[in-house]
Formats: sequence, structure tokens, C-alpha cells
Amino acid sequence: MTHIRYLTIDDLSIYYTFLLQGIHKEHEVYAWKLQNEKCLTKANIKGLLSEHNDNYTVIGIFEQNELIGAVTLIHDNTYDISHKAVMENMCVKGNDHSSKERIAKLLMRYIFQICHEKEIEILMTSLVSNNISGKIFFSNLNFETLGLEHHARKYDNYYVDEHWLIYYFNGNDLEIFD
Repeated sequence: MTHIRYLTIDDLSIYYTFLLQGIHKEHEVYAWKLQNEKCLTKANIKGLLSEHNDNYTVIGIFEQNELIGAVTLIHDNTYDISHKAVMENMCVKGNDHSSKERIAKLLMRYIFQICHEKEIEILMTSLVSNNISGKIFFSNLNFETLGLEHHARKYDNYYVDEHWLIYYFNGNDLEIFD
């Protein structure tokens, strides 16, 4: 049985392991900020999963008791920016392309539902410029390209360019999942 829920501090170990596997390309990565193990510390993950963290929501999808997908939604309730959110670290585990895409779509449907409940009007994400499968996936969900950020991230001595994508909610958004 597949179920989706918010991850908590009790999920620290399995979430950390899942992200580490994503870094090592054992899973399909759609939106990602973690390029190497230096980016991933248990202290940072603990902060994301803390019940005292109001801006970050980490969502996990489970099959039986195994984490098979995760995504982070960043939403700041500050008056002037509460209408938008950013999504990152979306990664799924599956046996083939169609199972991975099914899991990713379930996560996105959940993200869209949260955005609807919180009255979020704009959802943004960024992808490493060579993530072609991620670009196709988000394009199929009607995300638009906002821009290319050169040298968006620096890891040791190399830079990574990121494509920023944007989705404008219009009220009929869940129909794209039917």
C-alpha cells in the first residue's frame, strides 16, 4: 500500500539514507540541491524535519514501510511573499521509468494540494541544467522556464548552472493529474 505523509524527526535516518542514495544516483532526481555528500549533514536534515521549522515541509511517499520518494516545499508566511513557494530535493525510487514517474506524479499532486490549501499562487523549482528528464517531467506538468542561472552553485572547484521553472496556479490545477 502506498501512502504519503509529512516526514518528522523520527524519519531522520531513513530520509538521510534516501538523500544519500539520490546523491549517488541510485534514484531518479527531479529537482535537486544536493550534489555531493558535503551538502548533506544530519544537522541540516534534522533542522528540516524539526517540528519548530515553519518554512520547510518535507513530504515522503512510502510503499509498505519503505521510503520511495521525497520532496521539500519551502514556503515563508511573511506577508509579501506568502503567495509563492519553492520546491527542491525531489527524488524517487522505482524499478522502471513508469513506476518512477507514477511516484513523482503522486508527490506533485500532494504538493499541488498543499499549495491550494495554503493559497499559494506560484510554485518555483530549479534543475541542474543537464537534467533533461526533470525538464521533460515538469514541462508535462505545465511548468514554464523562468530563466537560466549560470554558476548557481559551487561545489569545490566546479560550478553548476540551474534552470529555474515556474508554475502559476489557476484553480484547475489538479486536473493535469487525471
